[in-house]
Amino acid sequence: MNEILPDDVTFSSALDRYELEVSSRKKPNTKVREITSANRLREAFAGLKLKEITSALVASFRDKRLQTVGPSTVQKDLALLSHLYTIANAEWALDIKNPVAAIRKPAKPDSRMRLLSKDEARHLLEVSKKSKNGKLFHYVQLLLHTGMRPSEGAGLRWKQIDIDARIIDLTVTKTKPRRVPLTVKAVELLLEIMPEQYDGNQLVFLPANCSATIQRRPNLYFRRSFDNAVKKANIEDFHMHDLRHTAASYLLMAGVDLRTLADILGHSTMQMVQRYTHLLDDHKLRAIDRIEQLGR
Repeated sequence: MNEILPDDVTFSSALDRYELEVSSRKKPNTKVREITSANRLREAFAGLKLKEITSALVASFRDKRLQTVGPSTVQKDLALLSHLYTIANAEWALDIKNPVAAIRKPAKPDSRMRLLSKDEARHLLEVSKKSKNGKLFHYVQLLLHTGMRPSEGAGLRWKQIDIDARIIDLTVTKTKPRRVPLTVKAVELLLEIMPEQYDGNQLVFLPANCSATIQRRPNLYFRRSFDNAVKKANIEDFHMHDLRHTAASYLLMAGVDLRTLADILGHSTMQMVQRYTHLLDDHKLRAIDRIEQLGR
């Protein structure tokens, strides 16, 4: 679209163009999230021109949103708003100030890190075997053995899995495409549920006729059965995404280096895996205690 926007373009019109040219090209989950943010922004700044939105107005929007949603949600809203002004300047030739640049961003909450102990993992898997969802056990153990994101695992298709090479090819991911190695146990789990005959496009875990919502967020198919299993296993404060944290932590404690861990998890920066390193403190203490008698 090469249409020249007037200097007094309305915020709503500019946002419409942004959604058409920018948001529409993003991955499905990101696109859905940006539609939600755009709707909130459109409500907040209705009737205003793009150039009339000041830092004070954006700060007021931030504070009102924080009364109903968490900091991470507001951060996403502000990121979209800021990028709208970046695009307006760089690509639409509008000489306009970015009102988001000068305001304070909501502080990120302390990252939560809940891991399963080996006993908790064993108990959760025992309970999962008895679930009415016949594939919950295989799904949970696959996540524990790969560190995949819940939606990556739930949305798998058979064509992505190379049993002989022990590799899962993740081409549509939150970050860059990657290949995830499989343990021997993970291969055995997949062979247990692999049909004798199947189309490569056939889903591993999901039914063929799943809803549009589950197609966008495949892990929702397991949400209720997983939460029930956690409750029956008497495991407190544990969410589905914590399976990924658990896998990452045990890999690190087993001696896997941070660069390899980042590649397995699909983290684009080393900073994302650095948060696991504090878990090594107790691990190192237990290790060093083995030589406490040295020289006595």
